[in-house]
Amino acid sequence: MTRSMRVRALLALAIVALSLYVAVTVPARLGLDLRGGTQIVLETRDTPTATADSEATDRTLEVLRRRVDALGITEPTLTRSGDQRIIVELPGVQDPREAADVLGRTAQLAFHPVLGEAPPGTADETNKEKIGRREQRGQQGGQAR
Repeated sequence: MTRSMRVRALLALAIVALSLYVAVTVPARLGLDLRGGTQIVLETRDTPTATADSEATDRTLEVLRRRVDALGITEPTLTRSGDQRIIVELPGVQDPREAADVLGRTAQLAFHPVLGEAPPGTADETNKEKIGRREQRGQQGGQAR
């Protein structure tokens, strides 16, 4: 056996040993089919005020992506299926109702009545007075030490 053949054999043996070490020590990432999880298929539909076109599905997909990212789920999959369907796969989520509630929650904008109006310039003067009081307290505290 020549020297170059020995080097190649040792290199091949080292690669095989390294591959076995990685296969044994690094845990396998189980997908949705093996680990379990939730798969939800959503479909956009026309309403009296909006049409369910490709752009509406894209906007909905982005909103859903932000909601799923906020959940902190590792490796979620959100894909479009056609013009009006979105498939959401959430590995590790065992309660499909909870996932559907989070994804289907409607954003709400609330208005609260203002109880009164402040005279013009009052807010600025009040803030100046508070800042002046803080500065005086800071100077007094520095002198007392």
